[in-house]
Amino acid sequence: MKIGIDLGGSHIGIGLVENENLLDTVDKFFSSEDRKDIENAILRNIDELINELLNKNNIRLENIEKIGVASPGTVTNGKITSWNLGIQNFDLQSKLKEKYNLDVKIRNDGKCAALVEKIYGSMKDYDDCVFINIGTGIGGAAFLGGKLLEPKKYSGFEFGHMTLVKDGIECTCGKKGCFERYCSIKALKNRITNTLHIDGSDISGQYLREQIMVQYHDEVQDDINEFIDYLKIGVCNLIDIFEPEIVCFGGSFSYYEGHPVLNKLIEEINKPNSTFNRGEHKITTAYFKNDAGIIGATL
Repeated sequence: MKIGIDLGGSHIGIGLVENENLLDTVDKFFSSEDRKDIENAILRNIDELINELLNKNNIRLENIEKIGVASPGTVTNGKITSWNLGIQNFDLQSKLKEKYNLDVKIRNDGKCAALVEKIYGSMKDYDDCVFINIGTGIGGAAFLGGKLLEPKKYSGFEFGHMTLVKDGIECTCGKKGCFERYCSIKALKNRITNTLHIDGSDISGQYLREQIMVQYHDEVQDDINEFIDYLKIGVCNLIDIFEPEIVCFGGSFSYYEGHPVLNKLIEEINKPNSTFNRGEHKITTAYFKNDAGIIGATL
């Protein structure tokens, strides 16, 4: 049995994992106080959540064989060397090894989620795949010939930070016009709540998708169309670069399966002249939905 930890831009999710099966989860959102000292907050919240998870399931730490961590940003040799929350060279792997005396591995969250989808999920029957993780930010991974592409220098494939708009909106990474500033779920929520003049701080992605976008359909249609237009550009760029057999959406956007937003996006991507090589592109969502990061962290 293993523990998987999924660090997000807004919360931490922790689960008990056996093979590809997620047995139970607990999670906690970062508070404004947490963000003032984010590294210590991460360590404190991980400790509290692991204790909660083990006690809840009557499991002793001795029964856990390893801990896997899925982290945003650049991960190098067990350290989070760059993350938009202001983290630099945070040696989380060593700190968790010292705390729990267990084997600990840490990897970029997009790669973790992509791995479980490639081995067990929506991409398992394909060799050439692009995985796009869309939530608070945007990350991802690519497979060619069945192998995960991994650069030597950094963890790579920061899809969310390719420039989509010249001199566009400033990103937390310091660049302008990044893909995730226009096409993350956070960006969509901000766009819609600004149009409606409502406070979006306590609105979940699920409530946005199932309630607000339905209730205020006419008022926010332009925002949704603009989101789809930008997302189409980013996805088509990735299709032209990698020529995947399948594109899989993970993160919060995986819950848009069957939703008009995803249906319209697929329709737009498959229009003539959207990509260099015309034809119908296979687009799907993550089988493990938002749990892919927790499970993939343990692989």
